[in-house]
Amino acid sequence: MNQLLSDWSPSKAAIDLIKLNGISDEQIKQSESYLKNQLELKSVDDLNGYDNWDSFFILFCIKAHRNNN
Repeated sequence: MNQLLSDWSPSKAAIDLIKLNGISDEQIKQSESYLKNQLELKSVDDLNGYDNWDSFFILFCIKAHRNNN
């Protein structure tokens, strides 16, 4: 498991789950890019309530998609 955000990329299982929520490949890529380039997060230890990047990313994508609709 990657602790550092810079070393992480979403797993196939995470992407599949995100897509089940109606989120496109483009939206997934935009969300990943935003996380890696815009936020001050460096390590999974910076996240309260999450123990891995995939779980955070799944919820991040779903919430971002809902806020844009």
